[in-house]
Formats: sequence, structure tokens, C-alpha cells
Amino acid sequence: MKLKVCGMRDSQNIRELLKLQPDYMGFIFFEKSPRNVGNDLDVQLLLSFPETTQKVGVFVNEPLDSLRAIVRKYKLDYVQLHGDESVEYVGELYADGIKVIKVFSVGNEAFDFSQLKPYKSFVDFFLFDTKGKERGGNGITFDWKVLEAYDQSVPFLLSGGIDLENIEKLDELKGMNLHAIDVNSKFELEPGLKDVERVRELKKAIA
Repeated sequence: MKLKVCGMRDSQNIRELLKLQPDYMGFIFFEKSPRNVGNDLDVQLLLSFPETTQKVGVFVNEPLDSLRAIVRKYKLDYVQLHGDESVEYVGELYADGIKVIKVFSVGNEAFDFSQLKPYKSFVDFFLFDTKGKERGGNGITFDWKVLEAYDQSVPFLLSGGIDLENIEKLDELKGMNLHAIDVNSKFELEPGLKDVERVRELKKAIA
């Protein structure tokens, strides 16, 4: 199982985390997020990333031209769309050759997976996160059994409240098309600053 660590922005913290070789590292380009990168991101550091760690830009209803400019500036490998982006919006990114992770927020009630169908031709992964007050980073899980209704046709990332205490519950998802887990707030010392030792423990746990 692959690992994505999201909400990074501090240069030294990024360097320390890179030593653990997470498969993906996420950077949030959304002003309302407490983990928004703002002007903190070191462009040269991101441009020097090893191929072992893919860079993911996280966006919420970002204008297309602005998103494209950010992708070019940091040479992002993926964009993760956390807003209400339309199929047409995602299709334009696909046409540009930009790899897309489309996020859907899931509660504990039945989820209508049919809404994913029009996106399937344009995305590399879906990401299922917990429906909450914020668009991500809420630190709470949803009932993963809801995912049994998903047809598994597109691989997905799982997010929302994953930590060292509940990692064993991932066994419930055996047989599903789970590509990676995505962690954020449960592994932080403060918003945007990760506890590298806890991430190291997590990596060992899922190896």
C-alpha cells in the first residue's frame, strides 16, 4: 500500500520527510486552509524532488489558468481536486495531460457512487475523504464499509482520520482497489508541520 502525506509547506520538514520516501507529498493551494502553502514553498526544493516521491497540488475550485500556472511553476505530478469541479473542468485538465485525483466526501450514510461515473475517463484516482466542516483535514473517519458499494473500477486513495491507532482496521478493505492512504492532521505537531517519527512508524506499519 502506498502512502501520501498531505499538508506540507515547511522546507526543513519536507526534507526530513523525503528521507522516508513517501510515495506522494501533498501541498495545499487553498487560502482558507490552515495548511495553505501561501508564500512558504521553496520552488527549488520542489523542483529537486526525487522521482520516488510524487508532488500533489491540492486545489478547491481553482480557476483553470491559475491551476495550470501553479502546476508549471512547481512541476507538480498530480492535482487533487477538493471542490465542486465539473466533469468539463476535469476533462480540460486531462486534455492538458495533467494527472488528476478527484475527491469525494463520504459520510456514514449511503453514498451515491453513480456520481463518479462521468469522471472515470478523466481521472487517475479517486480519493474518498470524510465529509466534515472543512474540505479535508478534519481528522475524523467515516464508516469504510460504505466503500463496499463502490465498483472498484478506478483505484482510490483513502483519507480522513487515519492514524496509528486505527491502521489495523484497513484490513477491512482487503480486496478493494485501494491504491494509497492519505494522512494529514493526525500526524501533525501543528498545522502544516508533520511529526516525522510518527510518519516513520506509519510507514513501517503499512509496509
